[in-house]
Amino acid sequence: MEILLIGVLLLSGLAVGSLGSHLLGVPRVAGYILLGMLFAPDLLGGHLGMESTDWTQPLVSVALGIIAYVIGGAISPGQLRRLGWSIVGATLGEVSGAFLAVLGGVLLLGMTVADLPLWSFALVLAAVAPATAPAAIVAVVHQYRARGQLTTTLLGMVAIDDALGIFIFALVLALVGSGSIGSALGTAFWEIGVALLVGGMGGFLIERLSRRFHEQSMLLPMLLGGIFLTVGLAEWAEFSALLAAMVLGFSVRWFCGPHAERLFEPVEDLEETVFVLFFTFAGLHFDPSAVIDYWPLMLVYFVARAVGLFVGGGSGARLAGASRPVWSNVGFGLFPQGGVAIGLALLLLHYPGFSKAGEVIVNLITTTTLLTEAVGAISVRYGLRRAGELGLEQAGGEAK
Repeated sequence: MEILLIGVLLLSGLAVGSLGSHLLGVPRVAGYILLGMLFAPDLLGGHLGMESTDWTQPLVSVALGIIAYVIGGAISPGQLRRLGWSIVGATLGEVSGAFLAVLGGVLLLGMTVADLPLWSFALVLAAVAPATAPAAIVAVVHQYRARGQLTTTLLGMVAIDDALGIFIFALVLALVGSGSIGSALGTAFWEIGVALLVGGMGGFLIERLSRRFHEQSMLLPMLLGGIFLTVGLAEWAEFSALLAAMVLGFSVRWFCGPHAERLFEPVEDLEETVFVLFFTFAGLHFDPSAVIDYWPLMLVYFVARAVGLFVGGGSGARLAGASRPVWSNVGFGLFPQGGVAIGLALLLLHYPGFSKAGEVIVNLITTTTLLTEAVGAISVRYGLRRAGELGLEQAGGEAK
């Protein structure tokens, strides 16, 4: 039944995404997500015998690994040197802005779940808020062939943003739980440090192996094997798979230099298939009951996070000396939220004192994530268009 559903999701997702792009001018990813929501277990999926979405997890992990590899390779060492301070400044601004805005918004609302202390609940939600979704950003960049300083800045921010998010989340759990700051820092250093090491070593090995494969048809299985191995090791050893795959892509670009493009073209040919699967699967997690029960909390989280990201990201980029097209538009590219935020929320299910509240928080974050992915994809396109970086539109290509 799962294979049948995958076929239905692929074909209907492509149809809805393309129609939305041509008729309404929205990115295809928004259509993919909405189609997935329609097939959630509580809606059409239940009539097809789908009782849960657990079976999608391996495919989601692989898809996110491929997307992260492409992100890592999208930034060359030269671009990083030129835009380094802009990327760091914008990232620090958006992380602190989202954290403080959501913390203040939830405290003002005064709503908590499962008898959790309000301050603890507000801190946990605020710690999840800074994480952004690389997949939605890459999907829009891919569809419209965006190029420029804003595009490079957004792609560079994703990796730093997620690394900082892991640190903040670990520290918050130590503050509100029974853990210590020392153990929280140790966990965060482990996740980030090992991810950097594994990704870097993997990139070096792929570069060496690529010298032995002269046929282009042999590169795709080699690259997929490297990505799968990196993601699998991360899940087994419990470090950040997303960060490791990003570093894998960046290190391949670093080690291969001017010849690196041949190690990205085979994977980029798979991108649209990966996007359809990833975003329709994300939509399958839609839970209507969570929207009904906690809509005020979701609304506050969504609005406060958006304001914090926009103000913080733009201010940080401006203070770091970024150009006007970057600092005035970078906030539009930060709204999407996805796998990292959901992954952090899932950790709460196994954390002392959060088991009861964990289920509610996971559903809240998952449902809000679907909204940020769909609306965020449109927002990313708007920001890139304002900055004049939508190459496909400027060339008079596909429908806007």
